[in-house]
Amino acid sequence: MVRKLQFRSTEPQDNMDASSSNNVEHSSDKYSAQTDFFQFASLLLRKRIFIGGIVAGVMFLIAAYIFLTPNMYRSTATILPSGRPDKLSTVKELAGLANIGGSGEENSSQLFPIILSSNQVKDALVEKSFAFVNKGEEQTTTLAEYLGEENPDYLKAAIDGITDISADKKTGVITVSVETEYPELSQQILTQMLAELENFNLYKRKSQAASRERYLARELITRERELKESETELEDFQSVNRDWYGSSDPEILRTLADLQRNIEIKSKAYIFLKEQYEVARLDVQKDIPVVAILDFPSLPVTKSGPFRIKTILISGVISLLIAILLVALWDFVGRTRHGANKESFEALRQDLNKAFPVINRLLVESPALDGNAGRFLNAMTKAEKEKVDIER
Repeated sequence: MVRKLQFRSTEPQDNMDASSSNNVEHSSDKYSAQTDFFQFASLLLRKRIFIGGIVAGVMFLIAAYIFLTPNMYRSTATILPSGRPDKLSTVKELAGLANIGGSGEENSSQLFPIILSSNQVKDALVEKSFAFVNKGEEQTTTLAEYLGEENPDYLKAAIDGITDISADKKTGVITVSVETEYPELSQQILTQMLAELENFNLYKRKSQAASRERYLARELITRERELKESETELEDFQSVNRDWYGSSDPEILRTLADLQRNIEIKSKAYIFLKEQYEVARLDVQKDIPVVAILDFPSLPVTKSGPFRIKTILISGVISLLIAILLVALWDFVGRTRHGANKESFEALRQDLNKAFPVINRLLVESPALDGNAGRFLNAMTKAEKEKVDIER
């Protein structure tokens, strides 16, 4: 009985000891974390000149570059869709069915962004000269002169760089913009792009209705010629058999009936094709995709970039983070090299020397180095080797 009481009395004591041990470990980890934080803060404080130098240098270079960059002005225009927008366009795109189901016929302005970014429009822009006023002076330039490119491929890539074309998937509204150093130049380039789009739609874009109209025109000419040939054949037969209207000869009557029936069939076909041709001509006029411009190219008044203060501040924050990361990495390598992981660090260094012996010879054993620098590196290497041998 006494033993049972003693056994039960020791169990709470063990729980208390384990609980106290856990509390000690938790407090130790918390203290260690606090110590590491204060050590890192102290490290950053010691390296404040290095960190400040990196941040100041980066911000100075960014400021020098961005203040030398001229202001840019963006002209924008908006085009309305010329057909019914596809409400399921997003779902079709996710399912990979964006080009299935005749979507181009439902919304004939769907190809506008492709036309605006085509080489045909770019070639027309390259051949055009633009006259504008800059600070009260009239200037005339071409895109090749403004962009400073003579190579056709590089010039087209540069045109892509100053233009932006986007289409809303839900509404079908197309937004086109051009950004240059001069407000009037941006407006004129965008106006010329829209003019080339309209010209392409009116004279070069082929639709189904236009193809149908051309097919019916060719077929109508063929049927008209066949009808005239049948009528001529009937006239020749009647001229040879002048008493055909009073004749009772079965062969003459049968041939006459065949010729008249053939003329009647071809005449009905010709009349049907003529009606269809007139309808197709009307459909061609309706099928032309009209460029419905909602907002014409604007003349920008305020600059669209660059945002100098914002860019400098962002570069300062990024360079600060990079400098802190470099300091932390530098400290970690130093503690690894001289701390408890020194042997692992030396093993890694020897492995690197074996894997890249050429670099090791260039840095330490190469006679191309300066005499003092070579002797210094060799002395450092020998001292480190002797120190490792002594520790072993």
